[in-house]
This record gives sequence, C-alpha cells and structure tokens, in this order.
Amino acid sequence: MNEVSVWFYLLLVCLPALIVFATCYLVIRQFFRNKEQLELLAIQKNTSASVLPLKLQAYERLILFFERIHIPGLVAKVRTRKMSSGDLHSALMIAIQQEFEHNVTQQMYISDQLWEIVRLAKQELFNQMDHVMVSTSFSEDADTFSRALVEHFANPEFDPTRKAIHALKQEAKLLL
Repeated sequence: MNEVSVWFYLLLVCLPALIVFATCYLVIRQFFRNKEQLELLAIQKNTSASVLPLKLQAYERLILFFERIHIPGLVAKVRTRKMSSGDLHSALMIAIQQEFEHNVTQQMYISDQLWEIVRLAKQELFNQMDHVMVSTSFSEDADTFSRALVEHFANPEFDPTRKAIHALKQEAKLLL
C-alpha cells in the first residue's frame, strides 16, 4: 500500500463523516433556532394578552383626563365667589397641570405620536385660555371670564380636548 492510497482511503472515510457531521450540525442548529423563535412568540403572545388591558386602561384614563379638563365643567368645579378673572385663570391652569401630572405615566402605554397630541392639546388649552383672558381684564370678576371661556369652548372647533379625545379613540380602535 503506497502513501497515496492510504490518503485516498482516509479521505474516503473522513469526507463522508465530515459531510454527515456538518449536515447534523446544521439540522440541529436550525431546530434549536426554530424552537427559540417559537418560545419567543409564545412569550410575546402572553405579554400582549396581559398588556392589552393596560393599554386600554391608559386610553380610558386619558379620555377621562380630557373630560376633567374640559373648560365648562372645570370652570364650574374650580370657580368660587369673589374670585377675580386672574384668580380663576390661575386656578384653572393649576387644575389642568395637576390633572396632567396625575396622568403623565400613561404615555408608557400609548404611541409617542399620540402622547405628543396629548401634550399639544394641553398646551393649546392653555394658549386659548390666555387668549380669552386677554379679552377680559384680570381685575374683573370671574363671572365675566368664565362666561367668555364657556362661550369660546362651546365651539368644538376651538376645543383641543375634543380633538385629543378623537385621536385617542382612533388609536384605541387600532388595538381592537
């Protein structure tokens, strides 16, 4: 037996063994990858099932937030006798800010775009209240200012809370 034939026989034995080994390795590796993906999908499914109620609750809480800061109702809640326009304006701004801070954690469950709408709606509410305040005087009683606010926000076109509630409902529908 010469040296070439030994290498040839060795190659005939080792080459099929290497091919079988490589095939087994690839098949087993693919099997474990598939198994891992199936487990991840199962975990995601369980997570989705438990997170969905939290997301829906966040939409509910934010809608409640906008209902609470809706100006006609908030004016009736905050206004007291002998309040000036400036006092009412400040009390409304504080009440809105407190409600906002109470619900700030809800941003965790909604999209970034929707949270930006919530923030902008609150800011627009402040801006419109300031605009109405300019048309009255800080020294006037709160009745004049409150009537002007209620008249201004009676038009849904000027009410940012209604627009934000609409956006919240639209995104919540996507979940369902």
